[in-house]
Amino acid sequence: MANLEIQTVLDNVKVVLDIDDTIQDKMIAHLAKLVIDHFKLAYSQIDVDERFGFIIEECTIKRYVRRGAEGASSESREGYEMSFERYDDEFAPYDALIRKTLDIGYSRQGMVVFI
Repeated sequence: MANLEIQTVLDNVKVVLDIDDTIQDKMIAHLAKLVIDHFKLAYSQIDVDERFGFIIEECTIKRYVRRGAEGASSESREGYEMSFERYDDEFAPYDALIRKTLDIGYSRQGMVVFI
């Protein structure tokens, strides 16, 4: 299993956001690093496996879209309203999948042997 590289996240996020230049690369890479660091801390991981790349990319895109409204829970303008997930909940939609893949928090059937 290979570790996820920030450059891979950066490249994929730019494709989704239709960004062709390098002007925002530093900022997007920093957002990706924040998401990766949050993932490592939240799930007690030393590295992030590339299998979780889509989660890191989607959370990075959410943070990119949220720029300028970091402290807000919602933003509304004339005829437009957007609600944001809290940063501590950014992995909530993926939590069951992450825990299952990492085998965290699930008990297994075992046996006891008396000698």
